[in-house]
Amino acid sequence: MARGRPGRRRSAPPLICVVYGTTGELIKLGPVLSRLHGSGVPYVNATTGQQVQQLPGLLEVLGLPQPDLWLARGSGGRDLMRNADIPGWLLAVATTFARNRRTLRRRLGGHPLVMVHGDTMTTVLGALMGRALGVPVAHVEAGLRTFDLLHPFPEELDRRMVSRLAQIHYAPGPSAAANLRSGAVVDTGGNTIRDAVMLAPPVELELDGIDRPYGIVSLHRYELLRNRELLDATLAALARRAASTPLLFVDHPVTVAAIERFGLGGRFGPALRRIDRLGFFGFVQLLRGASVLVTDSSGSQTESWLLDVPCLVHRKVVETSDGVGENVVVSGLDVEVLDDFLSDPGRFRRRHELPSVSPTDVIVADLEARGLL
Repeated sequence: MARGRPGRRRSAPPLICVVYGTTGELIKLGPVLSRLHGSGVPYVNATTGQQVQQLPGLLEVLGLPQPDLWLARGSGGRDLMRNADIPGWLLAVATTFARNRRTLRRRLGGHPLVMVHGDTMTTVLGALMGRALGVPVAHVEAGLRTFDLLHPFPEELDRRMVSRLAQIHYAPGPSAAANLRSGAVVDTGGNTIRDAVMLAPPVELELDGIDRPYGIVSLHRYELLRNRELLDATLAALARRAASTPLLFVDHPVTVAAIERFGLGGRFGPALRRIDRLGFFGFVQLLRGASVLVTDSSGSQTESWLLDVPCLVHRKVVETSDGVGENVVVSGLDVEVLDDFLSDPGRFRRRHELPSVSPTDVIVADLEARGLL
């Protein structure tokens, strides 16, 4: 297992600046940052604060230090929730970076690196910051594609932009690696979320009034939430199936806002039961005990594949093949596919053993080989 170089002085200047803005990015970067932190390897911890309310608590749970640099703090100190929040947040990020650019470059060592993750607005901003600093950019979870710029939008566009800006690409598997045409491409053998899931302690959750088996619903993407007819039909299908297997519906803030805006609160009841959003480890524990998951998150898709929980991804297309054709079904946003899946989700199981490689090990070993650790 790759480790940081023994005996490295903690006072040595950091060579890596990590930029993230959402809990999804931090969860998948967490195993890498935990390895660096545990080995005493210094790095600059920078965040754009897209999800400013959630990041501090997650960092604490992961045992990681709070950010060295807050480029912004969401919108007025709360998570970004609406398109109207974005311009002010972008201005704050750009202003803070411009003000700290020279200091940040001096703080980093002689041959530094900026590391970004995934496909968010922060991913693009972090890559642009690396270019502005004149240092190489490393992209974790590189090369994923749907080959449809509109699904999902803007994530597919973000991924393609960052692939052009980055010089080092950590691709989560051979298909992702094959989509990259320039720079150094490193196949990590899988997604770092594999290592994040393995960090989750096996703690029993208290589920008042909910008997097993139960299912989970976690939906929060705009392609669903902006369409009242589709969202209503989706909730109706879930409510029908919840009569036989109770479903726990996670209240993401953007989802709650859409339900209230469209007046769809009447679709819920004792069987289709709304629950507060959980932290990452809490959600993993909930998922371990579930009989089915309905989601539109690629991260949760991979988690369900790792834990062998039947999963329907309620999206037009997906960028990762994890579990597809085994325990994962992609609905194409067709409610009839959702309804059929929920009629007997147990027929969808993982059929292959999980890869034994740790993506975190691969990334850390590559960073070490580059003289960054």
